[in-house]
Amino acid sequence: MPDQVTPLYDDGRPLPLHRLAMKKDYHEGAFMLDEVAVQAFKRTVPVARLVGAGGADVLPPLYEARFLWMKGGIARVTGIAVDELSHRRTVQTWNVRFEGWTPGMDAPPL
Repeated sequence: MPDQVTPLYDDGRPLPLHRLAMKKDYHEGAFMLDEVAVQAFKRTVPVARLVGAGGADVLPPLYEARFLWMKGGIARVTGIAVDELSHRRTVQTWNVRFEGWTPGMDAPPL
């Protein structure tokens, strides 16, 4: 099973709770976070992507991506989504459920 991502905002506005409660309100693919030189930002920025089987983005990438928290194979990532047509920038937050996580993988023992 691939990684699962649930977007929490629609056009920069929080999704209504009834939409978050729907059974299949997530997208599947391989989650990646990498630093990329982005011409629109005129510098290198961290970019979060959810890539499908064919290598195409399943969701628009998140620029200036940051992990807010991660625990138990689930993380929250926030960043800026850019509309491809209007180039409008809006805030977006993803809940990410990682494939292959097993208990005890959060942190090594001290």
